[in-house]
Amino acid sequence: MPSWYFVRDHTHDVAFCRLMFKYCFDISQISWKFSEYPAPFNDLFKTSMEKHAAQDMSLDMAHKFFLPDKTLYNENRKLLVLLFNTGGKNKTDNPKIFLRNFLPLLEQSKIFRGDAKKIVNNCNYLFLYDRDHKEPSSVFSWCKNKFSQIGDDIFISEDFITDDRNNLAASCMEKTVGVYVFSKSDSLGTLEDILLPMFESAQSELVSKAKKIIDSAFAWKTEQDNAENRIAEIARRKKAIITTMGQREKPGSSMNVVVDQGKLISKEIFTQNNDVKLFVNFVASLAVLRIR
Repeated sequence: MPSWYFVRDHTHDVAFCRLMFKYCFDISQISWKFSEYPAPFNDLFKTSMEKHAAQDMSLDMAHKFFLPDKTLYNENRKLLVLLFNTGGKNKTDNPKIFLRNFLPLLEQSKIFRGDAKKIVNNCNYLFLYDRDHKEPSSVFSWCKNKFSQIGDDIFISEDFITDDRNNLAASCMEKTVGVYVFSKSDSLGTLEDILLPMFESAQSELVSKAKKIIDSAFAWKTEQDNAENRIAEIARRKKAIITTMGQREKPGSSMNVVVDQGKLISKEIFTQNNDVKLFVNFVASLAVLRIR
């Protein structure tokens, strides 16, 4: 069984990826017990759970308990996708610890599968980040430097090569490892710059009302000279707009829930968005997947 390991730095971006796999590849979210996962995940997740349960941890240590936020699976394709949230671009310890535990088990499970009914025989990895104020190439280099070595072993042995058709995407090692940075094409920015136009297409009146609410309630410094601060402020404002839009159907919900469960964007609008198509095409090229 092939497997995908996605690392994302925010929960609402995990929600975006879940919609992408559902709408574009017919790979849906599932809920398995640990024992139902293919080897080596069945033992890895169980061991991780037992290890952390045995420790006297404070609640703020929960982010170090590294399990996937979402598990997606398609039986016909025998394709498993795990979506992880690291909690921020600079929090690289969690995925590195996870990979340090996982990679040796992946090799061992090819010989000793134990009680598992399924086994992961190959795995691809995709790291997802916002572009923010940086050039995509600098994010690719940063990712390679951060994850080139896992424990005592080399994990990324080559420099990332930018995709010929999309400078937001890069891969290496025969497309085993990829990186994607979210923004509008040829623009600085974040995933919110892709999400909000889709909400505007689907719910223009509601977006207009939400903008009035958050702009009347708060001051936003969206035109400041410092690019890093300006882009972060623009993203915060757009997050506030999207979150506000979802409060009727999901009162008190975070942006993650609004994107994932709010049903404010139709499948047609999502799949026909040009920025979504760029991401989908890159994912398809890495996984050799047929787009629906």
